[in-house]
Amino acid sequence: MNELEKTVLFISRTWPQPKETAAGWRMTQLINHFLNHQNKVFFACAELNSPAQSESFLKDNIFNMAGVNPIQITLNDDGFNAQIRDIKPDYVVFDRFMTEEQYGWRVRECCPKAVTILDTEDCHFLRLARANYIKDHPQAFDASACAIEALYTPHSMRELASIWRCDVTLIISQFEYQLLRETFFVPEGLLHYLPLALDDNSVQGHASEKFVERPWSDRTNFLWVGNRKHDPNNDSLIYLLQVLWPSIQSQVPNAALHLVGPHGSEGQRQLILKSNAVVDLGWVENLPELMINYRVNLAPLRFGAGLKGKIMQPLGLGLPTVCSVIGAEGLLLDKSPALAPVENSKEFINKAIRLYTDEQYWLEASEQGVQCIRRNFALSEVFSSLNEVLDTIKSELITHRNRHFMGQILQHQSLNATKYMGRWLTLKNQQINPV
Repeated sequence: MNELEKTVLFISRTWPQPKETAAGWRMTQLINHFLNHQNKVFFACAELNSPAQSESFLKDNIFNMAGVNPIQITLNDDGFNAQIRDIKPDYVVFDRFMTEEQYGWRVRECCPKAVTILDTEDCHFLRLARANYIKDHPQAFDASACAIEALYTPHSMRELASIWRCDVTLIISQFEYQLLRETFFVPEGLLHYLPLALDDNSVQGHASEKFVERPWSDRTNFLWVGNRKHDPNNDSLIYLLQVLWPSIQSQVPNAALHLVGPHGSEGQRQLILKSNAVVDLGWVENLPELMINYRVNLAPLRFGAGLKGKIMQPLGLGLPTVCSVIGAEGLLLDKSPALAPVENSKEFINKAIRLYTDEQYWLEASEQGVQCIRRNFALSEVFSSLNEVLDTIKSELITHRNRHFMGQILQHQSLNATKYMGRWLTLKNQQINPV
């Protein structure tokens, strides 16, 4: 089909950087999905772009995605209203609930017939509650014991209100889908399970070919991957270096731990310098090519939410990963014996050592990882039903909204506070910076 079908507007606080974050990876997948189905795509962002930004950023973000129309917008500015009226979107995708809070009321005033889509990336309130649990229980292996009662917070109120206001919310993890349905009673009609996915080329033969080319005997060392300014990753790295790695390294003295990821801090650097057999590789341009050289990936995430790209990608490439229950959440690893998550530091250390030293066990884990990703997270399969869901909502939008009338109530009541705060800030900005 050559004719453009629909117009899709993405609204975000930041430009996507798919090589740095799983969120950027996810956003790029969504953009590509709409482009591949002949939609006209606009991407509006309040983050300023300047020539000072790195060449890798300019190369990887959506400025260079053919068919995407980038738009610079300003927070609390009535000029956004004119921009969105000109675009006339059929669908508006909010990148996380904070964006919906800031721009949702303007979208609904200017384009009331546009289908509003919230992409959560992960449930923020869940991640924050688990972070607080680790803060209160610093010796805990992970936040698996965080009580359901801890999720009833002002943060969950804000995020759930945003979910109710939107016509559909994309949920990345089956765990979070069930949490929203069974604990917070969000109607099924407002949710659509759409996990992070790997490109079909990564899960239909190519991973197996690389696995054969790089056998266990030719792989060495342990790997840790993560964007280090992200709180769960920072905590994971510190816990690994302080608690887990000394025991692993003492029992596998010929192995080193290599760290990969941007935005390291001075505190992290000092900790790395004090650690034995730890090498900081920093930012790596082609991570998949690097991963196939390692024997074991370590991901001791103690808190977080959603799906973890730092675990999915290695598994899809046949690189066994040792992870916590929190890290494995939503990945269905418990159905594969050699991939099952560990529940304490002793299990983590023992499993890491066994994978490193037991070739047969490693082979089982490697194959199970490839099969798990191929079975559950292939890109074409993951996105196969999205268009049908959106078309159905679009064709019966009034009925859909009346069926979930609570969303309109929340728009009328709670959004007035956000709306009038935005109005006040707009007027204030105009007084400070008069035209």
